[in-house]
Amino acid sequence: MTLNAWSILSISLLTVMAGAAVAPALGAVQAAFPDVSPTTIKLLLTAPSVCIIPMSFLAPRICARLGVRRTLLLGGALYLLGGAGGGLATSFPMLLATRIVLGIGVGLVMPMSNSLVSVFFAGEERVRMMGRTASTANLGGIVALFCSGWLAQANWRYAFAIYAISLVTMTMAALFLQEPPPEQSPAAATGRLPLGAWLGALGLLLLMIVFYCIPTNLALFLIREGYGEAANSGMSLAGSTTAGFVAGLILPRTRLMFGRQLPLVMLCLMAAGFFCLHYATGLASAMGGVVLVGFGLGSLWPSLLVAVARATPLPLSMRAMALAGSMIFLGQFLSPLVFDAVGVLLDTRQPRDIFGLAGLATGAAVLGMALLGRQVRRMMEQRA
Repeated sequence: MTLNAWSILSISLLTVMAGAAVAPALGAVQAAFPDVSPTTIKLLLTAPSVCIIPMSFLAPRICARLGVRRTLLLGGALYLLGGAGGGLATSFPMLLATRIVLGIGVGLVMPMSNSLVSVFFAGEERVRMMGRTASTANLGGIVALFCSGWLAQANWRYAFAIYAISLVTMTMAALFLQEPPPEQSPAAATGRLPLGAWLGALGLLLLMIVFYCIPTNLALFLIREGYGEAANSGMSLAGSTTAGFVAGLILPRTRLMFGRQLPLVMLCLMAAGFFCLHYATGLASAMGGVVLVGFGLGSLWPSLLVAVARATPLPLSMRAMALAGSMIFLGQFLSPLVFDAVGVLLDTRQPRDIFGLAGLATGAAVLGMALLGRQVRRMMEQRA
């Protein structure tokens, strides 16, 4: 790969780490600020998302004025200031303020990677690079979970040092990232996004709503069922992220193997994983289910991004990727609300039942896609 390609991949390291990096340190942060409620402490994870979504839609306008490289450097600087700066906070309001700055930085950076892939790559090479960006994002999550947890054992402030990884991205962008041609600039055009971009973004929203029931319920599930402790939950989630990392790397091969049936196959795999969790009898079966879901997600996520990219003219690619990225974060936010609401309607809030509902929802998606595909084929045959 070229240095420009490596620079684009390095951007993906910053997106997942926005929320994952400080999660293992929340207990230590709570001990450092005992007067702050646990609910408020969790704002350290959710506050960045509040800024990420609106800033991602402003990013194309800022990029049109400053250029891709300068916008990326600005976002990286805010990422470093808000991320690593949290370790220097002397009060909880100051710490929360740094998380807001972090969200602004992530909102500027997030649309860059995939939109630049759309500009500089085409065909199967674009699919390969989309898979690599998803794998790199998953790798960032793995590194963040392990390194910040290890650093937090010494002092919770040290966990925020993981955000210094943005220095690598900023250095590579300054030295090696190519500025897109003016006629292909992802911030150059105005106009409406095509329907295909909206449908792909909707798919990412629904996919993330279903998947995120695992991170929000797994620890409680393992402890309540007596299958493990919080450490086992972290290990299981790392297994899911690792499976997604592998899935992204081999995406071109799986697309070649399954062709147009890839979404159905991966949704079936995710449904099987959710049902493994629902019927789990121990830690091993629960971890197996999490890995299956992670592999399916790692294949579907970049595939949907490819679909959004293919449906969108190059000058509109940054707006399309901002929409797609926003739907991912919105799905993470909505997931517990959706499953809690369904749980109230069905009079159940047990994690095991939530995983079963996720399996049923995924299975229903498989059935619906299969029936829709069959109907489309019939219509095409009749026209022929």
